[in-house]
Amino acid sequence: MAQINRLSKLVKTTSKFPKKIRNVLWNKAFGRIVPMVGTAKVQYLEMQSNKVVVHLANHKGMQNHIGQLHACAMALIAETATGFVTAMNVPDTAIVLIKSFKLDFKRPTKGAMTAVATLTTEQQQLMQTTAKGETLVSVSVTDESNEEPIQCEMLWAWVSKDQLKNK
Repeated sequence: MAQINRLSKLVKTTSKFPKKIRNVLWNKAFGRIVPMVGTAKVQYLEMQSNKVVVHLANHKGMQNHIGQLHACAMALIAETATGFVTAMNVPDTAIVLIKSFKLDFKRPTKGAMTAVATLTTEQQQLMQTTAKGETLVSVSVTDESNEEPIQCEMLWAWVSKDQLKNK
């Protein structure tokens, strides 16, 4: 059922490599697509058409004044996971754009964080069969305690690349 776009083809081709090599390739390639994620050192752990898992270490460049991952870094991994799972499902003629997001901070974080974004079969079908649309992409962000210190809502839209050029 899954439509194959250029991003999906890249993931499928590189998924045959050993995990360590695959992760380095994904980090380099995706860092070129979205330079900020390369600068932040986001790690791509799993890339599927219905699920993307990313990880961010609690390194100095991403910390706040109390040594935890900065709020913006937490938003970055949620946005990255949801954005790439969305991008793997739209046609090559479309571009994905974050329309809105909401983050609720529930408690202080502990160490590194991991974001898991998922799409339903219905969401994938909608993305693959409509030229323009939007959907709320589910994401769970956990820290080293395996709990969710934040809760997120990420609303993604996709539009024709031609539509953006004409504006």
